Amino acid sequence: MKTFIQTTLITAAMAATMPLTGMAQDKIETDSVPETKEVKNRNVMLNASSDNQPRQISIGLPSSLSATIYEDGIPVSYNIWPCLPYLYWTGTAQHAKMGVMSLGESALKNGSVNYAVTSNTRTGGNKFEGHANYTTNIFNLQRFDLSLAGPIAKGWSFSLGAYVNLDPGSNKLADVQYQNDMKIIKASLSKVWNDGKGKFNLFYRYAYTKNLSDGYGPFIYVGDGSVKEYGGFSLGHDGFLPANGQIRYLDVMTGKWNEITRKDGTHALNNAITANLNYTFDNGMNLDVTSKYNYSNSYMTTLSLSGVGQAGETDGYTYAYDNGDHKAGDVFTGNYNSRYLLRDIGYERDWLTTAELTGKSKDKAHSWRIGANLWWNRQGLQASTGVLAHTVESNPVWLKHQCEQIYGANTGGEYYDTHETKFALYLSDDWQATKRLWLSAGVRAELYNIGGQNALAYLNATDETPTYAENIRNVNFCVANGTKTRFSKQWVNPSATINLRYNILHGFGLVGEYVYAMQRPNSQDFAGQYMPILDPVNIHFGRAGVFYNNKWMQLVSQVTLISQSNYKSRTQFTNPNDASDVVTLPITYDIQTLGWTTDVVLTPFKGFQFHGLLTLQNPLYKNFNMTATFADGTSKSYDFSDNITTGVSKTIIELDPSYSFSKFRVWASFRYQSKQYINKTNSLYFNGRWETFAGIDYNMNKYVNFSLNFVNLFNEKGCSGSIGAADLIEDVSAYNNYLMAGSYIRPFTVEFSTHINF
Repeated sequence: MKTFIQTTLITAAMAATMPLTGMAQDKIETDSVPETKEVKNRNVMLNASSDNQPRQISIGLPSSLSATIYEDGIPVSYNIWPCLPYLYWTGTAQHAKMGVMSLGESALKNGSVNYAVTSNTRTGGNKFEGHANYTTNIFNLQRFDLSLAGPIAKGWSFSLGAYVNLDPGSNKLADVQYQNDMKIIKASLSKVWNDGKGKFNLFYRYAYTKNLSDGYGPFIYVGDGSVKEYGGFSLGHDGFLPANGQIRYLDVMTGKWNEITRKDGTHALNNAITANLNYTFDNGMNLDVTSKYNYSNSYMTTLSLSGVGQAGETDGYTYAYDNGDHKAGDVFTGNYNSRYLLRDIGYERDWLTTAELTGKSKDKAHSWRIGANLWWNRQGLQASTGVLAHTVESNPVWLKHQCEQIYGANTGGEYYDTHETKFALYLSDDWQATKRLWLSAGVRAELYNIGGQNALAYLNATDETPTYAENIRNVNFCVANGTKTRFSKQWVNPSATINLRYNILHGFGLVGEYVYAMQRPNSQDFAGQYMPILDPVNIHFGRAGVFYNNKWMQLVSQVTLISQSNYKSRTQFTNPNDASDVVTLPITYDIQTLGWTTDVVLTPFKGFQFHGLLTLQNPLYKNFNMTATFADGTSKSYDFSDNITTGVSKTIIELDPSYSFSKFRVWASFRYQSKQYINKTNSLYFNGRWETFAGIDYNMNKYVNFSLNFVNLFNEKGCSGSIGAADLIEDVSAYNNYLMAGSYIRPFTVEFSTHINF
């Protein structure tokens, strides 16, 4: 399982290369039928943390492991782990349309409550067209993006696309040339017949990515929520990984020691073939069937942070190799940074089919839909783990501990080889009941099967005595010396949604929505030594409020309540007394968030648009009790119930003005997140921060336009992360002017893009 996933955010969108950084000025309809299938006005193309990975939109729940990116109606990856969808997808010129699926639509089409990106591949038509994009920035990013489409013969057409992203990053890492090296090739063949009523599309995608980014660095946590730079280390510009990328690890399957270099041992490969049939019948009904075969492999070498420690002469830390004045084997004293290694080798094989039949009633009052998912998945993961250490400085040096580069090998080792199937039927209807009342409702019933093999030690979640003691994740655990176990489960997962809008006066009325989804454990939950808790995960999302529209304003203000039961994860906890003592524990808890959101779009005069959003929320842990026991015998029970969830702000503000005149468009986006707690005891926190963007677009003619974009206008550090040794502490007196390591947002960046249409 992806143990380093932040448990407070839901992936909602991808940073793309398309020139969609702002919002178009759309005409506001005062009493129009509401759009409930997609989400608007969230500037989803802007990401302060990464140039081509998901921007996160918090809805007060942990991140979902369900599909979060759709292409041509089918998930890019069946799950977000181990084959992450953003390793195989990004917004390109080859996409004709992109959007964000609403929470209710996600519940119906996938059985999950999360925002999901939707994208459609460009297809050919009767005329030839081409689109070419080039992007660079002050850190020497080189991005090339080309799409061609056109006719072949009567009724036949094609499209071709190529995307290359070579990004060295702002923080120059000494062990790699490019932090992100992504190549995508796409092609389509289309056939139209019967006067356009029928259309068949065949899509192919090849993707190869080497994702070697490391957005971490050391800084001083002052103690009042603020941070300051440490020892001349420049956050966002200096690298925090050694130039020697050699990593030694114990293979979780064979028990043999392997050595890899980070740049050669990390890559992801995907091949996907998708067929789509769309036919409109004479009575107006439409049938859409999409089927995809997906082949993905992923080799990840993740080095997440696990804490900063202090080494004395007798603590057993030595230099791993010659470096400057230091020789291999010299005793090291001073600050060291611990890294938790996840050497993940994963695969995914999918055959996913979705079919939908849609139509309208004779009086046009009802718009109905019948849909089905027939999804088959095979996936596997071999995760070798351990703790490494390096010095705390720019371009640091690897250290050895007790003569080994890695220690605590495979105490968090994971293994599974499984299959999953989802056979689902969903129904929905949009009904204009009266001139004032509009209703939308949908239900989904999903037969979910999961089974395969793993290496469980405890066959029940409540067992205190292992059935297979050889599968306990002791130091140097491997599957070869353990016992492979098997499991098989089957459940029915229901989902439902209802949405209403009632016009009290012209342009003014009430809105309300309720979404429910039930989920069960997936393959990642069976990867460790413990059988997961099999109780259902129940997600309830409800909101109600008012709307007011006129010719120059669109406003919605709603109160929201969302909850999730039995959230499961396997999380690393660091011994407060020893930063090198890290344990992986299965934890289960509930989340509940009460909030209030007001969203407004203003178009007071020609060319100007302003989008504003204010969210006030109170995300709380519920029923969160756990006991941590470490190698030195330290053991303590904790109750985090009613504490604020880590990494989630209670106040979120978005301000997005734009102004178009002549051939120019000027835009900006300002996002504020209030303070976020670092640890589950809520004793340490980061102060609030602003994420800022701006740009100027120049439309030279109908063929060529240019964009000059700016990221992090005020060069804020935006530090976040956790203090590994502090996640369980209650006395914070030791954490004033404390040296820690964490993540940060991108530094001030200037980006230039050229877009050519021909």
